[in-house]
Amino acid sequence: MVLGLSKGAESMMKIAVTGPESSGKTTLSRTLAEKLNVVFIPEFARTYIEEREGVYTESDLIPIAHGQKELLDKFKDSSLVSDTDFLVLKIWSSVKFQHVAKEIEDLYANTNFDLFVLCKPDIPWEADPLRENPSDRDYLFELYLRELKISGKRYITVQGTREERVNQVLQAITKGL
Repeated sequence: MVLGLSKGAESMMKIAVTGPESSGKTTLSRTLAEKLNVVFIPEFARTYIEEREGVYTESDLIPIAHGQKELLDKFKDSSLVSDTDFLVLKIWSSVKFQHVAKEIEDLYANTNFDLFVLCKPDIPWEADPLRENPSDRDYLFELYLRELKISGKRYITVQGTREERVNQVLQAITKGL
């Protein structure tokens, strides 16, 4: 299996799992981290918003972005799978607040993941007190897809069961995508 996707670091890879709410990001990222024996980076926003009992405003997105960046920076010299990325914050901010802070735009533009894995919302919605968008996941998916295409970042789209998704990512890694 070809694990080296990072330029200049043949044995290092950084994968971001992205997509709409309840599209299997956490399950996939945990499973991939385990299978690949790499660091798992959790979604900082979940802890941040849980601590505030689900209440947040647009001004909270910058501290959330900083928290996620700190987690990523802590493991900058490690192979990892991240259960989110700054594209999530960009789309979340755009849809919820009709505005994206330049800092979030810059964090997304300068993200150095080797591969973005976009999860299609083709699995059942799982209710969660922090989730807000049960009926527009397909619309949100299209926003993610458009942004990834525009950005020129390396990405794949995965769908199906957990096993099918994992296999799709492993195939992409093997092919050096």
